Amino acid sequence: MRLNKLQIEHLAFGIAKGLLRDNAIITEDRDKLVKEIEEVISRELEKEDKLDEQVKEILKNKLEEIRSTNVDYYEMFKMVKTKLAEKENIVI
Repeated sequence: MRLNKLQIEHLAFGIAKGLLRDNAIITEDRDKLVKEIEEVISRELEKEDKLDEQVKEILKNKLEEIRSTNVDYYEMFKMVKTKLAEKENIVI
C-alpha cells in the first residue's frame, strides 16, 4: 500500500492523537512525536517497496514457468511477498 506525504502526515497525527488521548505515551513536544511517527511509517513503507522489488525480480526470472502452469501472477506475487516478509521480519 502506497501513501503520499499528506496521507502519512494525517495517519501519524491520528496515531499520536490516539496515544496521547489514551495516556499511552507522555510527551512535551507533540509535533516532534508526530514527525517521529511519520518517519517510522515512511521507513516501513520503504521496506515494503524494496520487498515488492525483490518479489518482482524473483518472478521475472520465473515468468515462463508461471505462464506454463497457468498460475495467477498476482496470487504468486502475494505468496512470494508473504514468504519473503516472514523471512525478513517485515510486517505487511
